[in-house]
Amino acid sequence: MTSRLPRRAMLKLSLGLSGALTLAGVLKYLSYQSAPTVPTRFTLKAPNDYPVGSVTVVPEARAYILRDERGLFALSAICTHLGCTVNHESDKYQCPCHGSQYNAAGYVMRGPATQPLPRLALSLSPEGLVVLDTTQQVSAETRLAVG
Repeated sequence: MTSRLPRRAMLKLSLGLSGALTLAGVLKYLSYQSAPTVPTRFTLKAPNDYPVGSVTVVPEARAYILRDERGLFALSAICTHLGCTVNHESDKYQCPCHGSQYNAAGYVMRGPATQPLPRLALSLSPEGLVVLDTTQQVSAETRLAVG
């Protein structure tokens, strides 16, 4: 003796299961999902790998590493107007979004930006490599000595 589900019961079961699966998908879609963690510390090259007068882009950090005769310093590549990434062009930085221009030291030459590009903290790792920390701002005079 075999028992069979009536068609109507099978239809109700199918509709119930598909409804439950749809509801689960909608709830997963609407549920809170934290943003992926963005790194804030970047271990780079050795200090002597940056020649005097060089400007090195660190795209994953949205920053530039510069070296002058006093040492290394880092400029944020985030425009202080609305957060676009500025491009380095010969001796200045240009915002492609709204036209702000910054000089080689990161100071505003032309708006709409009104604030200079922030200086970011540099330090040395135990292995002697440059470490960039995008969460810490430093003064314009701060340099990482290269010896």
